[in-house]
Amino acid sequence: MIFKSIRLKEGLFERIIIFEQGANLIHSTKNSCGKTTLLRFMLYALGYNIPNTRKIKFSQCEVELVIECEANGRISLFRDGDISVEATIDCQKQTFVLPEQQNALHKMVFGTDNADILNNLLGAFYVDQEKGWTLLNRGVVIGSIHFNIEELIRGLSGIDCSELIKQESRLSNELAKYRQMFSVAQYRETLEESSGGLVSDGYEEETDAALNQLLMQQGRLKAELRRIDSTLSDNKRFRKFVSEMRLLVQSPEGLTFPVTEDNIVGLNDAIDLLITKRKFVSTEFASVSSKIESLEKEKNKEYEQLEFYKSASQLEVFDKRISRMPMNPIAIEQEIKRLKKEVKSVRDEISTITKSSNNVTTEISQDIIRYATELGLGDKDTIPLTYLFTSNLKELSGAVLHKTAFAFRLAYIIAIEKVLEIKLPIILDSPSGKEVDQSNVKLMMDILKRDFADHQIIIASIFHYDFDNVNAIEIKECLIETV
Repeated sequence: MIFKSIRLKEGLFERIIIFEQGANLIHSTKNSCGKTTLLRFMLYALGYNIPNTRKIKFSQCEVELVIECEANGRISLFRDGDISVEATIDCQKQTFVLPEQQNALHKMVFGTDNADILNNLLGAFYVDQEKGWTLLNRGVVIGSIHFNIEELIRGLSGIDCSELIKQESRLSNELAKYRQMFSVAQYRETLEESSGGLVSDGYEEETDAALNQLLMQQGRLKAELRRIDSTLSDNKRFRKFVSEMRLLVQSPEGLTFPVTEDNIVGLNDAIDLLITKRKFVSTEFASVSSKIESLEKEKNKEYEQLEFYKSASQLEVFDKRISRMPMNPIAIEQEIKRLKKEVKSVRDEISTITKSSNNVTTEISQDIIRYATELGLGDKDTIPLTYLFTSNLKELSGAVLHKTAFAFRLAYIIAIEKVLEIKLPIILDSPSGKEVDQSNVKLMMDILKRDFADHQIIIASIFHYDFDNVNAIEIKECLIETV
């Protein structure tokens, strides 16, 4: 992929910048002129959620970026706000809503729809001046954009751990909730210890208990009414059914009588009894419902009074609520321990699947060792293949960390090229760090000239670098300075 040009417009001011296929140096004689802003504008036009710089708000500017990519050739990307990017290929325009369709846009640019790869591409080819030179295998690339080597390896290797990742996310969410519950339970115990008993309101507790009893009684009465109504309905239907059959009954004397609703012995008495019982139950149900309504009004009135008279003491109200919550800190702590073990087990399984029998892992590790050796950081005897997954950054500082981050990035770019068959640009913001001397900078630049001559290289710096045919983009006082 190659950046061809970018047009920036802020109000009445506009500037067009042309990039070359080889080495490009965004240069100024002093800092804070707009070098980093230009790099961020390029990424912003690609659809990334890039934070503003101090002097310019990107959402208030028009940005038009032209790129040449392996997947779809020449693409023009236009962005004039945070909502969307308009892409044009062969006069055909398509709008991508952000951030929902960011991966769809990047699929068109980079030629893959694998989310694990797309989510980690920026961390491979862009090194931010603030975060980039301390980022090895996981962490923040810029703003809210993260990089994770395990995700990238799974994407490049075609490994699917989506179900395990969902399980890990679910367990982690549960664990976070239980930790919050444990904090509340500990607070509740503190209340009990400090006051010699739980902080509570006796009248309010009595009200709650009475309400619970009445609600249970109301439920029982409601069920009894439903049973009576069902029985009454069945008996009435039976009486009507028999009468409509026009049956005749013969007495022992030989006389015949028609069967009617009125002469079915006992049925009417049973119905009358049920009707009477329903009246009693209905009266009791109405009485209980009235008491419930009355207690709820009193309770609501109490809450209103608390809000009115004690608005300055929210802590007292909070303590009362907490004191009435039944919690067992021991049981909660046991659940936390169980969830921790499950989360660790799932993460270990994901890690094992990612790392084991994986050619991509081996190749990236070998390239890291190769470049680290050339940069004077060690060799194959002192740097293990598993160093790719290291989380120990305390032993790295200054120039060592700077060069290590550089070696990791180059290895990622090579691995991505092998799988996607694309040549990513290499974007470096301020490669000459405070603790990196010129001899180390020369080692880094020599590697780029030798091994990445067919990649576009874009460097923002106040220094000059020894490249053949460098396209110098000079920034004087500010980035957008021509009308």
